[in-house]
Amino acid sequence: MLIAILSDIHANREAFEACLDATARDRADLIVLLGDIVGYGPDPEWCVDTVRRLIEDGAMVVRGNHDEAASKGPQSMTANARIAIDWTRTRLDTEACAFLGAL
Repeated sequence: MLIAILSDIHANREAFEACLDATARDRADLIVLLGDIVGYGPDPEWCVDTVRRLIEDGAMVVRGNHDEAASKGPQSMTANARIAIDWTRTRLDTEACAFLGAL
């Protein structure tokens, strides 16, 4: 069984797409995402929607600290991370934030 393990996407759509292309090319049997779907990058909505579809297809996902902060607000994060999370929260709807919090 070939397992693709991805982490720290941080809303970087281009990098995430490249990773997903590689998992498809290599015919991974399972995708495991180790958190931080959102964060510093410009595409949190797309990344959350993509992870939702991956879960429907059997992917396993754990919540990262940035995912939790996007769902509940930044707690103990660096100033730069807090700025990124505050911006991310303006880009995500309530449903997306709840999804991240439920991971």
